[in-house]
Amino acid sequence: MTKIEIEQAVIASFKQVITNSGKSYDGTVDTNTPIMGSESPFDSIDLVTFIVALEQMIEDDWLFSVTLADDRAMSQTISPFKTIETISDYIELLIKEQQ
Repeated sequence: MTKIEIEQAVIASFKQVITNSGKSYDGTVDTNTPIMGSESPFDSIDLVTFIVALEQMIEDDWLFSVTLADDRAMSQTISPFKTIETISDYIELLIKEQQ
């Protein structure tokens, strides 16, 4: 899968979590959209739901088993959960390591 496919899947998961939570998000959802922090529409439950949804989607659609929230992710200088782009980059890295 390409970086663009990963980003599209992450954006789709982001939008799905927002929709399912009943929240509204008026901002554009793109690679710069924050996943964590004061500018993110996610609360802690939404973040966990998003991570689980991404892990499940990767396994179902691309047949890769990844754990996104582990010691490795938490020890990164720049959090993989900062934006859509950073989590997409991290997913791409994890998948490449398994190939």
